[in-house]
Amino acid sequence: MPARLVPVPRPARLLAAALLLAAAQPLAALGEEAPTGSALALQMGCYNCHGKHPRHGAPTMAQLAEHAAKYRGRSGAAAEEARELIRGEPFRRIVAHEQLSPETAGKLMQWIIDGAKPAGSP
Repeated sequence: MPARLVPVPRPARLLAAALLLAAAQPLAALGEEAPTGSALALQMGCYNCHGKHPRHGAPTMAQLAEHAAKYRGRSGAAAEEARELIRGEPFRRIVAHEQLSPETAGKLMQWIIDGAKPAGSP
């Protein structure tokens, strides 16, 4: 008896398609480091709102770094600020922030706390 096809609900098909697309993306070469600092901010699209010409009333990276300077040298500050960023505090809820992984948000917050220097600057 031939196998009978079972209809798959649309959300499950979309999830399966997204997983297949993600799996098809080239993997980083062995030994290649994941982006950090301004390269990570660029990859994550942070400069779309926090660049030289901020959008939607967002602060620039320099303004964020100035505000976060008080956390320099504090152990665990980047992780705590990352949790607040994802939760939407102290700012309003921002979907792009909520979609960050805790690891990525922590790396970004540490870079901001350290001064948010563009790549190649001292």
